[in-house]
Amino acid sequence: MLLHLESINAWSTLDANKANPTDDNKTNTPAWPKLEFVPAMQRRRLSPFAKIALYTAENALSAPSMLSTSIETVKSEIPEQAAQIDIVFSSRHGDLHKTAELLTELSADQDISPTAFSTSVHNAVPGLYSIIKQNKQAINAISAGKDSFFYALVDAYARLKSGRSNKLLIIHVDRVLPELYSQFADEQQVDHAVAMVVTSAITSATIASIEMNFNACTDIEKGNAEEDNAKEDNTELKLPAAVCFMHWFDATADAADVALPALQYSSDRHVWTCELITGMTDV
Repeated sequence: MLLHLESINAWSTLDANKANPTDDNKTNTPAWPKLEFVPAMQRRRLSPFAKIALYTAENALSAPSMLSTSIETVKSEIPEQAAQIDIVFSSRHGDLHKTAELLTELSADQDISPTAFSTSVHNAVPGLYSIIKQNKQAINAISAGKDSFFYALVDAYARLKSGRSNKLLIIHVDRVLPELYSQFADEQQVDHAVAMVVTSAITSATIASIEMNFNACTDIEKGNAEEDNAKEDNTELKLPAAVCFMHWFDATADAADVALPALQYSSDRHVWTCELITGMTDV
């Protein structure tokens, strides 16, 4: 499966903490991104989950590579038309912090807020973004365990290959598990979001082309994975798929013309492989 990237943007607590280090004796609370393009009343109601998703989505659509090729489009179309783009949204857990609060209130026989419920559903964030941008195009929301990020790429490829879209926005976001569910963590816990604009063919705005393939895990591979996990504690578990992808992608960008190994990520069900096919400019 070949995907062509016109832009990509990411945010994670790993990067945020490096940029804004805190003293050891202070609580290391992430500085959530500011969203100047969101009306103040809506901005105050956004959860951190929604903030990092909208931040990366807006940056991906506002990247220099996108803007430099959309001048004629903007001249010939009204802003609402120029902003029309299909969205594929993925998250393993969704806004679980908000959901956990709602479940706690229900278990205590308390009334829950209709607004809190409506903004906790899995497609709430891309729906909100489409309202802000007046985007009336299709939205798919995906959740597939550890494979959620890569299945978003698969869904994007299927839509592009079928001709239903020739360009779309992928948004992936996940947060650290709430304390209530921390005992079930099976990968490193990192607040993160990744957004990218992908196309069906190379354009003047293409910054990279990535070949992606996947295969089902064999019983041997599953056994090896279980054995490895048994030797590790939670602090040594593998990073989430989207974070692994961004580390590989950034390393590829920094390496310039030096060939780097392909990315290989193994989940409980699949082995995913990504390889950079063409060069790229600054992103």
